[in-house]
Amino acid sequence: MSSPRILFFSPFFYPEPISTGRYNSFLVQALVRRGAGVEVIASHPLYPSWRPVRSRSRLEGVSIHRGGAWVRYPRSLLLRRLVFEFWYAAYATVKAWSLRKRATLAVAIFPPGLFFLCVSRLLPSSMRKVGIVHDLQRTLVTQGEGFLQSLLAATVCRLEGKAFRACDQLIVLSEAMARHMTAQHALENQRVVVSYPFVTVDPAKTGVNLAPLFSQLAQHVVYSGALGRKQNPSGLFEFFCTAARELPAVEFHIFSEGPGFEELRRRPLGELANKIHLHDLVSEADLEELYARSTVQVIPQLESSADACLPSKLPNILAMGSVVLGIAPPASELARIVGLAGAGVVAHSWDMAELLAALRQALAQARSQSPEQRRALASDFLARQFSLESLVESVMGAERLA
Repeated sequence: MSSPRILFFSPFFYPEPISTGRYNSFLVQALVRRGAGVEVIASHPLYPSWRPVRSRSRLEGVSIHRGGAWVRYPRSLLLRRLVFEFWYAAYATVKAWSLRKRATLAVAIFPPGLFFLCVSRLLPSSMRKVGIVHDLQRTLVTQGEGFLQSLLAATVCRLEGKAFRACDQLIVLSEAMARHMTAQHALENQRVVVSYPFVTVDPAKTGVNLAPLFSQLAQHVVYSGALGRKQNPSGLFEFFCTAARELPAVEFHIFSEGPGFEELRRRPLGELANKIHLHDLVSEADLEELYARSTVQVIPQLESSADACLPSKLPNILAMGSVVLGIAPPASELARIVGLAGAGVVAHSWDMAELLAALRQALAQARSQSPEQRRALASDFLARQFSLESLVESVMGAERLA
């Protein structure tokens, strides 16, 4: 059998350090290790700052086609999303036309989604098309009430559904997303496969680069990653300020970039300046050290986004033995996984009293268990549920069926 040739569509790619870009980089490298030839149609790195930076960074065995260095994204979330969707749709369509005869499988990462409505029409009907869904935009980009909001929600839902139905197979990151998609878009159950985010860290790795940021005399509560609407940046900041006043032996850290983070940086901290620390994102090489030095890692979600996504960093935090403080509804996938892994506490609302009680419980768990004990408790669960190899099998299996 000849090696599969894959067109991989996503704006987010190496060397972006977090979220979908990091996920895509690991997946593509795993596909190459399995013998696939991969051509990636991506943006120049833009996330989470939303300021494209020209890059010639390469990965061995991967052809990367980059565009969008000229794009300037508006501050408005809605306008930014529209600019993002339309420029990438145009770029991906042009590239799909020129590369369509060089591949046997197309992999589309959602979101964005508009591009695949165009691209799928250009690809040969014999080519297998696989979509990997990270977020459901219908629940993430719409909020509020009124006619315009309802019209926008209906339009996003309709376009998202058409993009999904253009795929022969859909891979989603959680059971909740699978249920939502099959019900919302009338998709056959057999077309949707669940593959949880995979572990990308090495628990044996240590480091000293971040030591100056973490006092040995305090416990450290950390949020690290992008700060978009679904993470509720204002609510998270208010929680950290309140907790910093209540817990004198604890320091609070946010590691991030982007518009939401810059807004937080402009807020005055006053007497809390020595308790709340706002840092740039750490490099990939320092990720294990960041988790190892965190007493508690916070994973916040707005209730409206809980079924629309599952943070890809969750298995990494569990693999490193950090205690998780989740903020999510009780029936959410995040709450279920944290409970099954025995790795932390979940607050079920943004009520300040409930958040403080959950944080105290998480700090107590951190004192009563070592990271090694927590890693041992989570190891079997991670091996069964959070495997990169199972994801590669789903993608490559789709190619074999073509």
